[in-house]
Amino acid sequence: MQDEDEKPRPPDYTLGNDLSRLSVGDLEELAARLRAEADRVDEERERKKGAIGGAAALFRN
Repeated sequence: MQDEDEKPRPPDYTLGNDLSRLSVGDLEELAARLRAEADRVDEERERKKGAIGGAAALFRN
């Protein structure tokens, strides 16, 4: 049995949600979190590009 604290919380923001209800502080925090997530996505994309390039090089030889 799960405690109330252990239940997964829904995200407090989903892309496309209304921003008008958020405070300036909330908006700043959200912007920082979104920037961090965008950086994480970019890093993963670059990692996969490298892996694909390495695999392609193996098959060219």
